[in-house]
Amino acid sequence: MTLKKAPELRKEEIFNAALFCFNQNGYYETSIDTIAAKAKITKGGIYHHFTSKKILFIELFHSVANRYFETLKVKIHQPSDATQHMQELIKKSDEIFDENVDILRFCFEFMALATRDTDIRTAVSDFYKNRVAIFAQTLSDGVDKGMFKDIPADAVARSLYFLSMGFFLTYFTVDIDFDPMTQHTINMKTFMEGIKK
Repeated sequence: MTLKKAPELRKEEIFNAALFCFNQNGYYETSIDTIAAKAKITKGGIYHHFTSKKILFIELFHSVANRYFETLKVKIHQPSDATQHMQELIKKSDEIFDENVDILRFCFEFMALATRDTDIRTAVSDFYKNRVAIFAQTLSDGVDKGMFKDIPADAVARSLYFLSMGFFLTYFTVDIDFDPMTQHTINMKTFMEGIKK
């Protein structure tokens, strides 16, 4: 007698298979059949959890984005010094980047498709707002405590998001002629020097 798997465990297996297939073949070239074969589940089993490939694609993004933020929260202590907090936030983001390149490769394709699909754009917009809010809160705390210049926290948080997204775009789209982590450290050091009093 075979035991039936819990729905959450089965969904995780589907997510893992979908992540692999989307990264190998891209969104348009990946079929539900391909994902089902990789997950060792029937096509109907996939549709039991997800009503379409697009819904699976979006839910996978929510799952990995949520995991990213939860991992960040767990890894970051809450030092009273806003400068330390911002530096730790950046450092831990780098570590998570390094540990999850397959997830980030998927996120890159997901974000690229946001230019043509309103549902995907909504999911990416939520991610953007969440990330900017995390940066803005830390920047605002630093301004309030006199550690940072009198900067508009929301606007500067967006600048930090744009800087990190530029790094992300470059990492996945060009032949790298530099050490990415060293360059990112230089970017962030320059950013921090610009906002500190």
